[in-house]
Amino acid sequence: MGISGKRWDNLLHMFNGAPNLSLDAKGRIAIPTRYRDALGSEVVITADPSGCLLLFPAAGWQPFEDRVSALPNMNPKIKAMQRMWLGYMTETEVDAAGRVVLTPEMRDYAKLDRKLQFVGQKDRFELWSEAGWQAQIALAQRSMLEDVPAELAGLSV
Repeated sequence: MGISGKRWDNLLHMFNGAPNLSLDAKGRIAIPTRYRDALGSEVVITADPSGCLLLFPAAGWQPFEDRVSALPNMNPKIKAMQRMWLGYMTETEVDAAGRVVLTPEMRDYAKLDRKLQFVGQKDRFELWSEAGWQAQIALAQRSMLEDVPAELAGLSV
């Protein structure tokens, strides 16, 4: 099942970039070739409150699930996040052609249409609709112009 141990630790920085993908008529996406080995043959997909889907290699899901499950669920905001991440969680296999099927519920949740954006986030990918991703880019651009977070004050690129 997927990648484990030291090899997984070495691949944590593997998931970067933002390739465009297409959703086929059967609700499948083809994982870009350069990520297939690191993702392995099983992936975990879940919904994220930001409106996208999260795609983890099976080996990378467990640490995330452990952290989420350990949060104090008496706080209604935390409980809502746990319901989202853990409730939508689906394990699925990558087929021989490198494709993953997205359930109708997941496609509906993330408002996925034909054009998608696959966005690397170090240990996982975000899967956005084209419109959702464009909205995120616009938000980031506005945020940097209007109110730079204190945590970014000393960062230069």
